[in-house]
Amino acid sequence: MGVAMITVPFHHDIGVVRVFLRFSRAAALLICVAALVVLVGWWWQWPLLTTMWPGQPAMTANAAVGFVLSGGSLLLSQHPAPSWSSVGRWLSLGVLALGAVTLAEHLWLVDLHIDHLIAALSTRDPAGWPGRMAEPVAAGFVLLGALGLLPARRWPRLRDALALVALVIAMSGLASYGIALAGKGATPFGRMPLHSTLLLLLATLGWLCASPTLGLTRVATADTLGGALARRLLLPALLLPAVFAFVFELLQSWLGLPEALAFVFVALFSGGAVAGLVWWVANLFDKLERQRRESIALRNDAGTDILTGLANRRALDEALAGLLRGQREHDTTFSLLMLDLDRFKTFNDDFGHLAGDQVLRITGHLLRAALRPADMAARYGGEEFVLLLPGTDLNGAGEVAARLLDAFRGFAWPQCTVTVSIGMAQAVAGDAAEDLIRRADGSLYDAKRGGRDRAVAAIAPPEVLRPGAFPRAVSGS
Repeated sequence: MGVAMITVPFHHDIGVVRVFLRFSRAAALLICVAALVVLVGWWWQWPLLTTMWPGQPAMTANAAVGFVLSGGSLLLSQHPAPSWSSVGRWLSLGVLALGAVTLAEHLWLVDLHIDHLIAALSTRDPAGWPGRMAEPVAAGFVLLGALGLLPARRWPRLRDALALVALVIAMSGLASYGIALAGKGATPFGRMPLHSTLLLLLATLGWLCASPTLGLTRVATADTLGGALARRLLLPALLLPAVFAFVFELLQSWLGLPEALAFVFVALFSGGAVAGLVWWVANLFDKLERQRRESIALRNDAGTDILTGLANRRALDEALAGLLRGQREHDTTFSLLMLDLDRFKTFNDDFGHLAGDQVLRITGHLLRAALRPADMAARYGGEEFVLLLPGTDLNGAGEVAARLLDAFRGFAWPQCTVTVSIGMAQAVAGDAAEDLIRRADGSLYDAKRGGRDRAVAAIAPPEVLRPGAFPRAVSGS
């Protein structure tokens, strides 16, 4: 016999989804503004606007144009109008073409004149315009263009793979920047301008966040502990290798430390960073666990009777409604037992209300001990209690009632023996909660009238009764 698998719905934190979408739009605007500033710097020949700071590599004009197109495509991709989204895809196609042609120039050592495109449109001296962007930047444009062209819902895995490659290029550029600062810029990644690297990283994250419920960001927006950890730890984890490489070259180049000593300091630094992340995760787990426990406590308080520890009327109504819905939709069986402590008012008059409260607490203990984990015992009001028995017909309900009668008779009560009367009813098709309770309450009245300390089953409709059904009255063993 196969085991039925239960599929738990995947829920997203709506607030986090909105934050991701806002970040994507903000990233697109920032990319466009930063790239336009670089273009203004080249147009008016203001070198300060083309670099992060004086003396550092400048972003090429072609790269700036590519980032303007990419940022515009990212912004338009979230526009509700299909026509604007279509314009965004054309912009992404331009980004992909710009990167692909530049890569072809690098790989095959040919001049396709893409390097001089922006200079040809300028009225200023073309010799003052830089041409060819670095290979990693060109490869990044190919990836960003593909991200804008591929529909997120149809190609989520391919888009994730492209985004991961773009992230690797951006993170390698950041890690190599420490080497570039030391004057060791021979590698392709070392020739990437820092602001080009940062804009590539920002654009990749923006495309991922533009579809927050799909692909890699699906887990990060989940309303689970895994989602909370992903949101807090993924970006710091991505940045750590770049920080380590930068610190290593900083110690060697700027402070003049020997390589071995610099390596020791970087090892200490990395150990401290990892320890900091572990501490951060531990604090996060502690905070979330305390919040979970508080939530459970509040939920339990809202559905629990304080005196007996059983479910209260509110929790009973919710559980009964769920069982009746299951009975209607899936033809399941369940029974309801209504219990009343015999002569409880006389007991209170004789021994006082404190002794009566003790009896109610003991009753709660006896009911919990007699039930299965799936059953529910609830305080209905005063000295009345209700039991819900899922998957139980009148025969099974009678067995439970007999156990309860014996448990009450055999318990060593502090003042005097306390007995209970029980009314039983099985749910049938078309029952409302009031109908089922009314039948059980009528049986409880019959048990009281018949001498108390007994259980009586409600007369069921013909379709419920069958040969061998439990007798109408139960007196226990």
